[in-house]
Amino acid sequence: MKAEITFDLVMDEDNAFAEGCYRLDGGSWEVFIFWKSDDADSKKIMRKDLVWDSNVRGLNVILPIDAKLNKVVVMQALSEVFGGIEWSEVHGPDSMRLR
Repeated sequence: MKAEITFDLVMDEDNAFAEGCYRLDGGSWEVFIFWKSDDADSKKIMRKDLVWDSNVRGLNVILPIDAKLNKVVVMQALSEVFGGIEWSEVHGPDSMRLR
């Protein structure tokens, strides 16, 4: 399976927030949003199959405040959701415009 990902923000070793787009097998671009929260326990809280007002689909992931958030974490989490695929980072659309 071909999986592509693009990040809207400059990703450091540990970000508080991450947003971007992904697509599988050349399908439609979808949006991901990751953030940290004091209210999250030690597990990721995922909401899949979200549909924004624009009818674009995607997912949200909330991590504990002390969790690391970087490109590797995002790609690993998405791989878990979609069955162990590997991601290619590409230049893609801006997620805010898609949403």
